[in-house]
Amino acid sequence: MATKLEKQIRHTRTRKGVLVPLLEDLFTRPVEIETDEDVEWLTTLLQLVQMRQGGRAANPLYSPSQLASCLRYVYLLKHHEEHEISHIPSRSVSAHYYFFTGNFLHLKWQYALYKLSQKINDPKVFRLVACEIPIVSKHKDHGGTVDALCIVHGEPTIVDFKGLNVRTFQEITRGYVPLQYAIQLADYGMLYNSATRDGQRTKISRAILVSENKGGPDPKHPLALHETEIQIETHLPEVRYRLKELRRYGSEKEIPPPSCASTGEVQFTGCPYKKFCRPEVSSIERQRKRAAREDAEGVKVAVPRGRRRNRSRRNSK
Repeated sequence: MATKLEKQIRHTRTRKGVLVPLLEDLFTRPVEIETDEDVEWLTTLLQLVQMRQGGRAANPLYSPSQLASCLRYVYLLKHHEEHEISHIPSRSVSAHYYFFTGNFLHLKWQYALYKLSQKINDPKVFRLVACEIPIVSKHKDHGGTVDALCIVHGEPTIVDFKGLNVRTFQEITRGYVPLQYAIQLADYGMLYNSATRDGQRTKISRAILVSENKGGPDPKHPLALHETEIQIETHLPEVRYRLKELRRYGSEKEIPPPSCASTGEVQFTGCPYKKFCRPEVSSIERQRKRAAREDAEGVKVAVPRGRRRNRSRRNSK
């Protein structure tokens, strides 16, 4: 049986990615809050988080993190007041727990990037440019906040962190990336590329989705992290289509149809607009059940017949 050291050496030789291996090397020693500069950096980061949360309430936008959701939900997040539709916040303890945990998950890995940049001290290998970067479209109706922008081996890269349950984490390690994550990161890239900073535009072609396994480390993922590279251009058509639809509904002041087909869906039960949507979704649910019953009644089941034992006899004389 291989020793712990042998397993670690084997993993080091076979590991993939550009960012997670650097973080794993960082964590070969304790990562701590050591200096006044560290405290100041964290304080500034917390202030940026506070500004982000306050800005969302004061100026709602079509958010990249929600863009792949039900179009009605995304639309109403921005327009519910003008349609006089109540926004009923969730009272789910577990939902608020997940959001709370997610906020601090981002903070800890942003701090790890800051410490990694200090440790490497070589911009050709890795440099943390900024965290909590606000980006807004020229239309001023669409925007969000990038977790981090880094230079990784000389290439500017958007980095986004997600905490995932064990099942979803395993699916991502096998190459399956939920569409909403790919759309979100492509949207960040599009927004960032369209902005001008200091008279220049930075062209970003890739983003890195860093997933943390909430179940903890395993032999292949000693830091419980897995990275997935997202090519910005690949998912831009879907981003543009969804934005075009949202803006069309907005210009016509028309509410998009619901995407939920059942009042039992998680998407519906956790939605702040479910009271408004319930009559339509209930109607869709009844129609689907009725159609399913009609299909079932119209199906004819073929009953197999037994073999004939009596064969035709030939006349014999």
